[in-house]
Amino acid sequence: MPTVYIIIYSLYHHIYSVALDVKKGLESQGVTVKLFQVPETLSEEILKKLNAPPRPDIPVITIDDLIDADAFMFGIPTRFGTLPAQMKSFLDASGALWATGALAGKFAGTFFSTASQHGGQETTAYTLCTYFAHHGINYVPLGFANAHLFDNSEVVGGSAYGAGTIANGDGSRQATEKELAIAHTQGENFAKILNTFHRGQKLIESEKESEVGPITHQIENTHIEPVVETTKTAEQTPRSSKPKHDEKKKESKCFCM
Repeated sequence: MPTVYIIIYSLYHHIYSVALDVKKGLESQGVTVKLFQVPETLSEEILKKLNAPPRPDIPVITIDDLIDADAFMFGIPTRFGTLPAQMKSFLDASGALWATGALAGKFAGTFFSTASQHGGQETTAYTLCTYFAHHGINYVPLGFANAHLFDNSEVVGGSAYGAGTIANGDGSRQATEKELAIAHTQGENFAKILNTFHRGQKLIESEKESEVGPITHQIENTHIEPVVETTKTAEQTPRSSKPKHDEKKKESKCFCM
């Protein structure tokens, strides 16, 4: 089965909580899932002043780890409608992988957290798409796959680009049941697309092998007779000593001269 890496940055654990439900959705379709966080760029002194809780107890990913995954789900809190420095710093270090095309053909999805409904969940997705395009990664948006995205009776995070939550400016709001349900749907649908692609890929490979097999067997068992070249001596025909009579030239009837 394909392997999906969920890669997050989560200062106050809002993204982390959404990631757990994305993970459940992925695993419901049988894919292998590993959860990672990107390296922190803030000092311990700054984190203390921000009243940041301890970081989630998950491994810190390296750029080279990306090679081993079939697909990625990026969980990102927004900063002024774009990526936080921690995620951007991580992706900016992927130049060597870009130069070798190591990530080309893989798949990616996105989910977000903002302080308000209008904090830039969609624009953050735009800024990520440039990385996907340059690496040749296939971006899989969520669409409106969950009915809660049509709900206007209350604040609901998420968009067509991916699941999301609203944290409030002070981080006091936690992900709701509806937001987590959207996250589960996204993981489930993403895994279905990934599984379909990999099954089709294996089918094509097996068909190629079945076509090559009989041809190779036929060539190995074909007896080729050696070709013997024979040279025949051409009989020389005496040439006539009489000169050929020139044919009479036809008179030209062209009046364009």
